[in-house]
Amino acid sequence: MGCDALAFGALDSQLVASAREEAGLRLRLGQALEVMRRKGYQFALGFSSLAAYGLERCERGARWVEVSCCVARRLERLPRLRRALALGSVSWSVAELLARVALPEDEVEWLSLARRRTVRELRLDVAKHRPELEVLTEEKESKCWLTFTLDREEAWLLEATRALMARLGVGVAEEQVEALLAEAHTALLAAGTDLESFEAADQAQQRWREQLERWRDEAEARCEARVRDWVQAREASMSVVALQAAQGCASLDGLQSRELDAEVRAISAALAGRELRLARLLLSFHRADGWLQMGFATEAQYARERLGMCRSSLMARRALALRLEGLSRVEDALGRAEIGVEAALQLVRIATRATEEAWLDRARHRTVKHLREEVAAALVAVRISGERDCLPPNAEELDGFQELERAVLRGHAVAGSCPTDARGPWRTMLSSLQAWFAGGIQVSAGSTRSAGRVLVRLRVSCALRDWWCALAACAHARLARGVSWVRFLCLTFWRAWGHMVGVNVAYGQVYLRDRCRCSSPVCSRRDVTPHHVVFRSLGGSDDDENVTSLCTWCHLFGVHGGRIRASGRAPKIVWELGCLRVEGRERSAA
Repeated sequence: MGCDALAFGALDSQLVASAREEAGLRLRLGQALEVMRRKGYQFALGFSSLAAYGLERCERGARWVEVSCCVARRLERLPRLRRALALGSVSWSVAELLARVALPEDEVEWLSLARRRTVRELRLDVAKHRPELEVLTEEKESKCWLTFTLDREEAWLLEATRALMARLGVGVAEEQVEALLAEAHTALLAAGTDLESFEAADQAQQRWREQLERWRDEAEARCEARVRDWVQAREASMSVVALQAAQGCASLDGLQSRELDAEVRAISAALAGRELRLARLLLSFHRADGWLQMGFATEAQYARERLGMCRSSLMARRALALRLEGLSRVEDALGRAEIGVEAALQLVRIATRATEEAWLDRARHRTVKHLREEVAAALVAVRISGERDCLPPNAEELDGFQELERAVLRGHAVAGSCPTDARGPWRTMLSSLQAWFAGGIQVSAGSTRSAGRVLVRLRVSCALRDWWCALAACAHARLARGVSWVRFLCLTFWRAWGHMVGVNVAYGQVYLRDRCRCSSPVCSRRDVTPHHVVFRSLGGSDDDENVTSLCTWCHLFGVHGGRIRASGRAPKIVWELGCLRVEGRERSAA
């Protein structure tokens, strides 16, 4: 794509305008969610937490909801900064940074400084003005994220292993990782593995990463003199939503729970449409190397300074636009707000031109929780079978997949056959998983190896992460084909402590049937308790069909508090919440 300077400038202007309008919408949605949190309306509507409400009604993750509410809450005392963000004269990243340190008496000075500084420079100014923030940063440097991806069935095994550790009294993530590594370290030493030879290579790799970071910082600093004029932005036109966001949360205080829910849904739909347009523009800009043509050192610098977003957010939106290019029906449905952002993100992982209509229809009749489960199952089927076109699972196929998950959570594989009428990918997947514990899955040569994989992030000490990486490198040559590092860790631990699985738990068969998760269609918590669908006080029995797994909130405050109604026979229960009705897995408006 050939673009001259004027074309780059025009595309950049559209990007900035879309990003600033999106920031204003996010602020308004954050204000609505903050009012809902403050008044506890999410509980009145039948949701166990604001995160669960945000996922189902806004189709946004817990972290996104938490940050949006936090910024909206802090800006309530900073009217000038709130107006600047609502009207687009400052970006979201600048507002989020200033909201941490600005006070009502000095917000004008901070705003004036922000208009003369890049985000990188502004961070340094904030650190100089508030030295205590540097102390907090130094304390956090001893902690880091241990991030890795693994196949879905290995994620089950890790989940089962962590459940076993919790039964042994090891419940903190960092302690669990340490216990896994201790068992693996012992096993590798017993096998005669030389663990010291990898320390030098690990240190060299660490020095290389540090050098790359220094080069990147130096390049961005050298470019700031040229790009400083680009990072300025003028106020946008006063839209209705911008005017409302500038007024703060007060304009929402008079709304009742269902009225506020309708407002949240309307803002979420508008935000989804704006995000789709921004994603398309980002993809065009990336293909033209726009950030490079405009003099920025890195695309991350352009995203941070010009658009007010982090690199990971930019890459996620660009990836969404790229995947939607081959799925016109999904793209149109997102643009018309028939589905939300989270549903679209799930569909682009599994749908093809041949199956997108079937998956779209499935998304319209599922809660986000149930859609995630079915997409996860289908991705495993695609990876193992090698057949890219995979229809949504029917009830028998999904139950077969979940039975295998239950087997892993019990600590052993289950014997049985796959459904006789299962379709291609599902037949291959269900039969292959039966022998997984014994010899590992042999993935089809034509499959998409990355399909059906899960991202795991654990907060641990940096020393523990280094130990993980060093042991993984050391064990790589010794692992049998089909056995990953995580699987080796888990099975090593099970060999040492698996005898604890035999301990019986009351209603354990019900918990396993529900895969140790809350059975509410909008909740995924794991602190499960038994609930009798027909109360025992009304003659309800202890039969498995009359008992379901509910988390503490959904059980005590949801059902018994009158906010959730459950009827029928488990596991096909009819759920009635404040704003929706789910019969089995079929969603409809309440």
